[in-house]
Amino acid sequence: MKKETYINLMEYIRKRKSLTRVIRILYTFLPVIMMVAYPFIVLLNAFDKIDHSFILSIVVPAVTLLGVIVMRKLINKPRPYEKYGVSSLILKRKSGKSFPSNHCACGFVIAMSGFTVSTTLGFMLLPVAILIALTRIFSGVHFISDTLAGSLIGIIAGLIFVFI
Repeated sequence: MKKETYINLMEYIRKRKSLTRVIRILYTFLPVIMMVAYPFIVLLNAFDKIDHSFILSIVVPAVTLLGVIVMRKLINKPRPYEKYGVSSLILKRKSGKSFPSNHCACGFVIAMSGFTVSTTLGFMLLPVAILIALTRIFSGVHFISDTLAGSLIGIIAGLIFVFI
């Protein structure tokens, strides 16, 4: 995203107080849905039977999270508000470690994990993961490339999990 586009986007959203409020609420609330869904998925896999699905439901998201943490440290890409000197909608003091988005990777790997429990659960969690990605962009804490990379990592890890 170019500086001008980013600045225009932040100005557009800030001028609309109700939109700003909605983005801030979703930014905070949507990851909580995934944090609640994840243990639910693990428990449902455990109740089904303790087999490779249960173990993978713990290992795949954990490995995905650790991999993204390492990538973020190594790449250490600045965040939009750092690069362009414009404040984000969410007050952050974090610097760097923007690429890939951890929330997106985790959101999508959890959504994909939902498919191991039921197709319905997987399809219910996918829009939540998509909205997490969008709120990261619209709040000004991630570039589109950060959220796309995190989303792809989560989807690929989830597909590996679902089809192993």
